[in-house]
Amino acid sequence: MIKKYTTWKIASPAPKEFKNKIKDYSNVIIDLLYSRLGNNPKDIKDFFQPDYEKGIYDPFILKDMEKAVDRILEARKRKEKVIIFGDYDVDGITSSAVMTDVLTRLKIENSIYIPDRGKEGYGMNEKAVKYLARKKTNLIVTVDCGVRDIKEIELAKELGMEVVVTDHHLPGKKIPKAVAVVNPHRKDDGYPWKDLAGVGVAFKLACALIQKSPKGVFKEGYEKWLLDLVALGTVADMVPLKKENRVLVKYGLIVLGKTKRLGIKALFKKSRLPLSAKEIPNTGQISFQIAPRLNSAGRMDHANTAFCLITSQDEQETELIADSLELKNGRRQRVTEKIVKEIEKKIDLKQKVVFLGGEDWPIGILGLVAGRVCDRFCRPTFIFNKDKDGCRGSIRSIPKFKVVKVLEECKKFFSEYGGHDMAGGFVFPLKNLKSLKKKVEQIAQDLLQEKDLSSETLIDRRLDFSEIDWKLIEDLSLMEPFGMGNSAPLFLAEKVVLDRCQIVGNGSKHLKMRLRQDNFFFEAIAFGKGEQFCHLVDCQNPLLDIVFELSNDEWNGNKRIQLLIREMRQSPK
Repeated sequence: MIKKYTTWKIASPAPKEFKNKIKDYSNVIIDLLYSRLGNNPKDIKDFFQPDYEKGIYDPFILKDMEKAVDRILEARKRKEKVIIFGDYDVDGITSSAVMTDVLTRLKIENSIYIPDRGKEGYGMNEKAVKYLARKKTNLIVTVDCGVRDIKEIELAKELGMEVVVTDHHLPGKKIPKAVAVVNPHRKDDGYPWKDLAGVGVAFKLACALIQKSPKGVFKEGYEKWLLDLVALGTVADMVPLKKENRVLVKYGLIVLGKTKRLGIKALFKKSRLPLSAKEIPNTGQISFQIAPRLNSAGRMDHANTAFCLITSQDEQETELIADSLELKNGRRQRVTEKIVKEIEKKIDLKQKVVFLGGEDWPIGILGLVAGRVCDRFCRPTFIFNKDKDGCRGSIRSIPKFKVVKVLEECKKFFSEYGGHDMAGGFVFPLKNLKSLKKKVEQIAQDLLQEKDLSSETLIDRRLDFSEIDWKLIEDLSLMEPFGMGNSAPLFLAEKVVLDRCQIVGNGSKHLKMRLRQDNFFFEAIAFGKGEQFCHLVDCQNPLLDIVFELSNDEWNGNKRIQLLIREMRQSPK
């Protein structure tokens, strides 16, 4: 495997004046707060103790929210048929579930339409719109999609349907001519927090509907029981866990611990994860275990399966679906690994962009593959499936190469495209392959320098083993939930002795170690690094510099502090 070049950069420690303002915390926590909040100690209370009542904004601040609510409540009066048009990822699935729950309680006839990832792609499409018209649909409510579906919404109007759009993706130059377009990224929108996930926007619509619905339809506090879905979708979609998102996820994880949704309980059980009011899940468990299983439905088959899981009230059904997702997720992992290895053999590192397609690469996992390749080689990565009908794929990128801007520059080659700064999707005719590849490579050549093609690991602080204890673990837990914008703290320990080392896990993927610094010992695990560092097994007490997270490892009622190794290298002599 070719290894990317990574530099380690350590954050600046908190200045003396900052420390003098907050003397109630350890030096470690003060440095972490400074790196996250800047020189603004007044935000510390809100950071440690997010307040639901103060931290959640009025949904009616969002542009067009009033119009969206009025149209949906009008559908209730008219007894119209409403279709919730969602997306096939966790954000889209949970958004669809939120809307389904609310519309059902309003006694509005509703059902969902989630497009097939491989056959239809992201967002609304002509075939689906015509199908919904034949089904006598009156109103379409989009969740986590729709803001760029100009033609499809026009077609819906021509066929006698109206559309309410809720989305969080970046709009194009034109806003669709729908009844309402609710999206905090609209240029004419004054909502204070722009980075809601799709499920966050759906939740705001739910809250607005609850506020304007007749008394007695919803019990007081009902909307808070939707927060388990909001937490799942928000964490899975990797939006920044700051401001309102931090509040939603903080309280959403508490609700998730108490969830009444049988499918979510079954999924946690299948993943061997505890779930109760006393054992609240964390964002890592969602990101690396729950979300991949839910996403495997849309990647390997159809996302309707995952939607059915989290909305089903049949215990036997949820058990069966959870079993099937477990099998799909395992197959997804194997196929992803196979394609990544195939791509590694084809990559030309003289090029500043990876642009590769395959005829038998499943469309559902191309985003995962692109992400893995981009991370490994630190290059913008276009990965696509190609056949006689055209090419469909995904992009993952690096900070200097803004995906949406690049797609706009290449729009004449695409039949469909969209995304964020760091990720996107596209469809183009096979005849455009060579010219598009040439254009993309030219943009990368003009835009990127060699220094842009190396990654940088931002380390929060140097940390000696003597500073690690249970009090530090407890203090770090107050900084949760961790995620985008508030990542789990990364520490650097230098000249650590490798006391013991062994390869573990299926396929010898992981490295289990016992590490020593002076007279302090800790167990450590390096996931996915068994192949890269297998030579350490036979080394005699080498000195290592390690970048790591701290975790509370619990097994059979026994607790211990464990180091999660993210990166390591042998110490310079």
